[in-house]
Amino acid sequence: MGDDILAVDVGTTGFKLAVYSPDLEQRCQVVLPYKVNIYDRVKADIDPETWWSALRRGCSEVAEHLGDVGVMSLSVTTPGLTPMAADGTPLGPAILFFDGRSHVQARAIRERVGIERFLQETCNLPVSGGSSLCSIMWIRDEQPEVWKAAAKFGHTNSYLVKRLTGEWAVDPTTMSITGLYNSRANDLTWNDTVLDAAGIDPARLPTLYRSHEAVGTILPEVATELGLPQGVEVLIGGNDAVLAALSGGITEHGEIISIIGTAEITYVCVASPIASANFNVRCHVVPDRWLTFFVLNAGGKGFEWFKSVFCSEMTDSEFYDQYLPQVLRDFLAAEDLDGIERHLPDYGPFLGGSRYSLERETAQFAGLDLETTRDEMLLAMVRGNAMYSGSHLVEVGQMVPLGKRIIAAGSGSKINELLRARKRWFGDYDFEIRDQSSLHGAAILGRYHLTGLFRVDGDAVAR
Repeated sequence: MGDDILAVDVGTTGFKLAVYSPDLEQRCQVVLPYKVNIYDRVKADIDPETWWSALRRGCSEVAEHLGDVGVMSLSVTTPGLTPMAADGTPLGPAILFFDGRSHVQARAIRERVGIERFLQETCNLPVSGGSSLCSIMWIRDEQPEVWKAAAKFGHTNSYLVKRLTGEWAVDPTTMSITGLYNSRANDLTWNDTVLDAAGIDPARLPTLYRSHEAVGTILPEVATELGLPQGVEVLIGGNDAVLAALSGGITEHGEIISIIGTAEITYVCVASPIASANFNVRCHVVPDRWLTFFVLNAGGKGFEWFKSVFCSEMTDSEFYDQYLPQVLRDFLAAEDLDGIERHLPDYGPFLGGSRYSLERETAQFAGLDLETTRDEMLLAMVRGNAMYSGSHLVEVGQMVPLGKRIIAAGSGSKINELLRARKRWFGDYDFEIRDQSSLHGAAILGRYHLTGLFRVDGDAVAR
């Protein structure tokens, strides 16, 4: 067994796997897309077996590079709340972050515990989908047979690590926005007040580990199934957006990153936890750091919807590589931008609901008339998304000093015209495109486990 790192990124709509050398040289990579289930207007989930199948296929495609792997590190979409039997078998689909089935439970637990107590101790308010606390309560109320049979309720990495090692585990970066974890203290403890109010036995939750910690070694039969060496250490890993921040070098107070992907996420690194009803706070994988977390559930997903409804005659390449950039170029090149903007429709960016509302938020275009074009509707969507995400920095900037640079990442950051337009509506910031990825962040986490140091852009942060 060697010192290579097998990094795995289980995303919302796709899977990535790569092998890295100890100095983080990428030896190979596999990308495998998959589909999530969106139905009944509000529900969003996925069969956990989809993740395992992708892992097995990914390993088979890079089999010749697996012989020197010594550590496996996970980056995962969260929550991916999964009810599981004692042997780790899923008892239902994994409920995803933009699911909207548990608004009733979110309201009920807020009333029982109190908003101020949630914010003071957990730094987060329970919401449908994004808070697995509410999803657990929904299962209790709506699927009593699953509730009774479930030995554990875990996240995406809980399911995978159980199957890989036979051990139950979860980490603070994935649990910190649930309302169940003491995120302010970040001391690997559940909040007893919340557990009592929700009627959840803490024994039904996995054991808490730091993201860099090894839960165990891979089971011999699983190592054979995946083509990995015996004895590979498996880290619990962490939330994909947090590891993307790590990969992008966001480790110091006041630094900002904006990820434009399936979801659009704006977050600020802080040296002490702050809290608001309007955003989430995740524990960072870096010691003594937290990340504010402001999510637009359907950022890039919204553009997928726009293409399917208004530009169905276009291929993906035609839409993203030609049409979208050209619409933005034409707008930005106009002499009277303010005049053009006054005629744009208003867009409320809630195609995927809102993570911060007890009500089911929906998107809307307002101010349409018989002369409104699809180009104007697309511009309205770009503006609405940018103004919504930029509002987070207005609020956080009143609490902590912010830098003037925003690290831009994700697939949307590769569209230069989109970044130029966002600068108009985001605020007085300079955007810097920086290569980052949750996959690379998982590899950094693996090196951290091996060496005891984070090294980002040449800087070392001791454990």
